[in-house]
Amino acid sequence: MASDTVISVLNILSGVVALLVSYYAYRSNRLVGNNLLRYISIGFLLLGLSLFLEAGTENLARTTPVNAASVRGVELGAFLVYTTMQFAAYLVFAWGYVLSTLRRPDGQSPAGAPSTTPATGASPALIGALAVRMIAVGTFILTIYLVSQLAIVILLLFIVYHGVLVFTRTKSNLSLMVLFGFILIFAAHILLFGAGTFTSSGLLVIGDTIQFCGFLALLFFLYWSGHVVG
Repeated sequence: MASDTVISVLNILSGVVALLVSYYAYRSNRLVGNNLLRYISIGFLLLGLSLFLEAGTENLARTTPVNAASVRGVELGAFLVYTTMQFAAYLVFAWGYVLSTLRRPDGQSPAGAPSTTPATGASPALIGALAVRMIAVGTFILTIYLVSQLAIVILLLFIVYHGVLVFTRTKSNLSLMVLFGFILIFAAHILLFGAGTFTSSGLLVIGDTIQFCGFLALLFFLYWSGHVVG
């Protein structure tokens, strides 16, 4: 399908931009020493790699998670891996914003801040049971897709909320620019969740396009701010 090709191309382009965002966030962090930029760099590195894996999986299976009907073996394993990577990336963003909002005026993080390890991944026993009982893998993939998108939407809502708090406190252009980029990504994932709910390739294309624009916005802002600081 033409829409599947468009989605795959968008994922590849988004992956390239995500890696560039990671690089420029890393550079900007070295210049200004902003811990939030460190988490943005790590998160977009995970997102970039996961988007390349997603595009490769879509080309291998010749379908998207929304239209999956019979995906198994390597394709299923790759789907679970890149879905987990994307969810972990947004957890990293959320944790970075939490640290930014909890940071004391003297610039130090609160002592004894707890660390979290995301409990993600699929149970091998569950996957084996599904294979033995010949349950439709396409339905399983769509279910995982919907659950992951809903979780990402909730995380992005959390990120946007804390982004507003950070901007309200700092009044910096950089925090406003980053917040704008995440608002676009938040809107994109609402559409991606809708695409899975209504099995709509059209919504999937629109959502991926808006996500790509959000990535581009963050890349432009980080590139521009790096040149201003430099």
